[in-house]
Amino acid sequence: MQTVDFVERKVSRFINEYNDEIEMGIIKYQDHYKVVVTICQEEPPFKDFIGIGIDRRRGRRAARKALKGLYLEAYSEE
Repeated sequence: MQTVDFVERKVSRFINEYNDEIEMGIIKYQDHYKVVVTICQEEPPFKDFIGIGIDRRRGRRAARKALKGLYLEAYSEE
């Protein structure tokens, strides 16, 4: 198995407009950024969603992609 070294890693938490707690992890590799965002409620109503975004140049763009995917999964009406 091949290992990949990352340059920097940051994790932050915030409450969104739906009053859900979002955890965002930004990982900077040598040639790209990867952002993983999750909604994990510890009390009812239980929610467990994840969004992943990757961008070659900017962590902010990767975060937008990850949040867009997360919001589509968690809040879109079926």
